[in-house]
Amino acid sequence: MALPKLNNTPYYDVTIPSTGVKTRYRPYLVKEEKVLLMASETEDDHAMSEAMLNLICECVEGVDRYSLTAFDIQYLFLQLRSKSVGETSTLLFTCNCQHENKVTIKISDINVEVPADKKDKVELSEGMIIELKYPTYSSLINDKIMRHSESATEIMYQSVMLSLYALQAKDERMIFAEEPIEDIIEFIGNLSTEQFGKLTEFTNSIPQLKHEIEYTCEKCKTVNKSTVEGTADFFI
Repeated sequence: MALPKLNNTPYYDVTIPSTGVKTRYRPYLVKEEKVLLMASETEDDHAMSEAMLNLICECVEGVDRYSLTAFDIQYLFLQLRSKSVGETSTLLFTCNCQHENKVTIKISDINVEVPADKKDKVELSEGMIIELKYPTYSSLINDKIMRHSESATEIMYQSVMLSLYALQAKDERMIFAEEPIEDIIEFIGNLSTEQFGKLTEFTNSIPQLKHEIEYTCEKCKTVNKSTVEGTADFFI
């Protein structure tokens, strides 16, 4: 005799931030939470990133793991956590007096703002325009330079590389993904610092999940402001 299923899994509506596409998701189950916790215990950033991506693909309907952006993953993970673990999360913040304060925040208050004008077309010179895209989460966590480099310059350069989509030059439009990587590296290397600066303006403005928190220290009564970014504080 087969054991019965104990719960009817509810579904909730959600909108993918980067595309505005509406879909739905379900809370994650114990078997999925186990994988998440095991990844967290490894203290391996790549393992945790893969675990989050896999979890989202299991629980959110119709998503493509290779097209979700980093801020999509951050937002969707928090939505899953809110329905799977709880609508609130208690975080620790240290005041200047060194006292640790427990602050409870409502997860539904945390959002990601995607500008209507992405400014994803950059004119390098007359008749030459680069089209940019938000890097996918999969490309970021699997790129060797992004994973292992400790150089801020290398990471900045690679962020631009991962954001390149197409080049419009007079009557020709070239897709960077279809070009040899050596040619792309040479093309970027031959840009002027002003032209490259226009590209980094886009990568520096990629949306990110963040939430401003204001709290009064329990000990010294100082009013503090802090910013929570990403999902590290909400991983479990």
